[in-house]
Amino acid sequence: MPSSTSVSERQTVRVGLDRFTIVLLATIVVVLVFLEIVSRERFESTSKVEMRELSERAGVLAIRDTAASGEPHVVLLGNSLMLEGVEVPLLKAKIAPGYVPTIYFVLGTNYYDWFYGLRRLFAEGMRPRYIVLGLSPNQLATSEVRGDISAHYLIQQSDLLDLVRQSHMDATRASEFALAHYSVFYSIRDVFRGYVMSRVFPSVADLLQNRSASIREPELSDSVFKPLAAGRLAALDQLCKTYGAHLLFVVPPTYQKGDETIVEAGREDGVTVLLPVKRDEFDQSYYQKDGFHMNQRGAEIFTARVAAELNKELPE
Repeated sequence: MPSSTSVSERQTVRVGLDRFTIVLLATIVVVLVFLEIVSRERFESTSKVEMRELSERAGVLAIRDTAASGEPHVVLLGNSLMLEGVEVPLLKAKIAPGYVPTIYFVLGTNYYDWFYGLRRLFAEGMRPRYIVLGLSPNQLATSEVRGDISAHYLIQQSDLLDLVRQSHMDATRASEFALAHYSVFYSIRDVFRGYVMSRVFPSVADLLQNRSASIREPELSDSVFKPLAAGRLAALDQLCKTYGAHLLFVVPPTYQKGDETIVEAGREDGVTVLLPVKRDEFDQSYYQKDGFHMNQRGAEIFTARVAAELNKELPE
């Protein structure tokens, strides 16, 4: 039989282990709560990108257009292609009098980010007369989403499961995406990691950025892309109509094939698609070093043509 001394020692070890586990778990909880508080207080007030996006988001959420509300709003949505390609002061000067252009550009977003992002914006009260969404052909076709920041700022809780299914996330990715919806810290961890890398290893960050800029996505097959584009344009159009908004889809100029296919798909389904600049019209002198985003020269031409196209579609 074990001695009373050995039993007492095991009990002491178990009690000590239990206390250590409790202290460890409590410490982890405290650290996570601290990181969440700091993220909510500091990230949204110190990140220039986040401050801009939140300010623009608040602006579109305040829109309540009605038949008697006076000047209707034209809300422009999109990602960095629209951010770099639209000169807002020039657009405001060129667009027809009586319309109020309002922007909300979120970096790295694609079709599902904006389909579900619009659902959330409408659910939270946004009511513009016109929605102008700008995406490239590959961005319209992809099933990828921006990631965890979209989960927190663009996707409402009731749509999380649908988006997980439609974007074909595995169980691990789905759980991370759901957690990011509720936690600011978890949603910005990749942004924070990239910021730290750029500060600690600036040469490595520049190398990765240059390398990613040189990668071109594969061309889309018309036979596959056209029905996909038609279905997604129709879904966006129906969503906007449900809330009294008119959709105008704009294709920014890039190297990606498929701009005219989107125009054809929209025409056949009664969705307005604007193509201010055709795919091969701009050479490299109109783009930044990455060969994807427009420089100021390209942006001025694109903006003026967007305004001209909008003026054709907007009622006098």
